[in-house]
Amino acid sequence: MDAAERIKEAAVQEFARHGYDGARLERIARAAGVHTAQIHYYFRNKRHLYETVQPLLTPPSLESVIEPLREAGKPLPERVQSFYERFYEAAQHLVCGKGHSALLPPILLNPQPLAVPQWKEALQNAQTIGLLKPLRMEFILAQQWSLALLPIWFDFPKDSWQEYYSREAPRLFWEAVRSV
Repeated sequence: MDAAERIKEAAVQEFARHGYDGARLERIARAAGVHTAQIHYYFRNKRHLYETVQPLLTPPSLESVIEPLREAGKPLPERVQSFYERFYEAAQHLVCGKGHSALLPPILLNPQPLAVPQWKEALQNAQTIGLLKPLRMEFILAQQWSLALLPIWFDFPKDSWQEYYSREAPRLFWEAVRSV
């Protein structure tokens, strides 16, 4: 990774932790393994560096991610599969690095986006007919969300994410909630 990329990665961490006013170029330089003069060389000043990395600090929109959960006409397995595939697409825009899970936007730390009425109703109906274990709805939603965030929390290599989201996460979800 070249110096400019290391600076950007360190800047994301610094701005996420301390905000614009609290961020220090000295800490960014130290974390990137460069001198502060290199930050000025590549990015002119703190403001320009912040503007460069600011899109990486913006929480991803979850609307497109949870849209498949609202599609009442599709079978549950297909909706779960679509959810994880869409989560993978949204997660591509997240910056990953050591300790990144502590820097996730607050919206990604809470399973509440999954509590859409259509999805909860579909899961409750599946419980009624015995397709899902009679678990508390909060547990099912938290399980689904935890599986979605697993690669980010544990810093999986990004080249393994697609396989995880297309195969492993849906399989693990069904293992957790299916009737025995």
